[in-house]
Amino acid sequence: MRIFRAAVLPVVCLSFVLSAQAQTPDAWKSYRVLPGYPYSVNSKKLFHNKKKAGLENNIADFYLYRNGVLVKPPRNIRNDFFPAGCLCFKYDDTLLLNSGLGSAVGVGVGIKIYGQKFTSSLHANTKNQPVYKQSKLDTIYLESILAKPETQSLRLYRSPSFTADEVIIGEYRATYKKFYKKNDHDGDDPYVYTVRIIFKCRVTGGMDSLKTLTGRTNK
Repeated sequence: MRIFRAAVLPVVCLSFVLSAQAQTPDAWKSYRVLPGYPYSVNSKKLFHNKKKAGLENNIADFYLYRNGVLVKPPRNIRNDFFPAGCLCFKYDDTLLLNSGLGSAVGVGVGIKIYGQKFTSSLHANTKNQPVYKQSKLDTIYLESILAKPETQSLRLYRSPSFTADEVIIGEYRATYKKFYKKNDHDGDDPYVYTVRIIFKCRVTGGMDSLKTLTGRTNK
């Protein structure tokens, strides 16, 4: 399982969930149900066809572009995508999908599905170092940053039933708002991330502990 360890971050992070909850109403979009669309998740081939439920139903092909340039996986992966994990939680009548990449990349995406609409956010973190800021004029750097989407689309194989243990299959695309990362040599670098994530993700319940932790039950 060397490939899996090299390329995949522990996927679900509380900040992804909270960022998905924090989206404003104007960020919501309607998803499309397209049963005939090809949703092939090629990551499974990289795991030597090991028959494990976690690889069968919680995997994703994660394509990442930074400022329009494809971010390449480690050299031992001969693909343009990162093999990634995908986890999905049911929170009341809402689904929270999360996928993320390794610490070398430090990027995760949280997708929230409610009714026939969805929204998302991107979370960036570089080993908890204060290197990010929202605006070039900001004077304080942050250890992590949340970016909202400029554009986003979601295709699903079928409409979710919002029940535990169902498997959500789909493809998500987004381009996120610009933010800045500290460059010690010549100022701050602008970052615009674009993602394409093809995923197969089993829904799990057990979000009561999150409700208790956050003290929130609203959307």
